[in-house]
Amino acid sequence: MADISQEIAKLGIYDNTFIRLQQAVEKAAKKQAVIAQNIANANNPDYVALEFDEALNKAVKRSNKQIVIEDEMAAMSKNQIEHSAYIKLLASKISVLRTAVTQGRK
Repeated sequence: MADISQEIAKLGIYDNTFIRLQQAVEKAAKKQAVIAQNIANANNPDYVALEFDEALNKAVKRSNKQIVIEDEMAAMSKNQIEHSAYIKLLASKISVLRTAVTQGRK
C-alpha cells in the first residue's frame, strides 16, 4: 500500500487527501476480507476468529473463539458503507482533476 502511495506522491498530481482516501479504501478492503473469513468459518469449531487491527492494518487472532454472526454481519455492513463513501470521494476527486485537465486543453 505504501509503495503505491509513494509512487503517486512522486507524480505530484494528487494531493494528500487523495492519497489518504486511497489508503482508506485499501484498508477497508482488507477489513472486509477478515470479516468475510470469519463469517465463512463461523461453523468451524477449530477456527480461531480474527479481527482487524486498525493500528497494525492487518488481521490478528481474536482471544475468544466464538463468532457471533450478527456482530460480523453488522461489522461487514458498516465497513461496506465506509468503503462506498471512500470510493465516492475518490471518484469526486478524480472528476475534479479530469475537469481541470480537459478545461486546460480548451
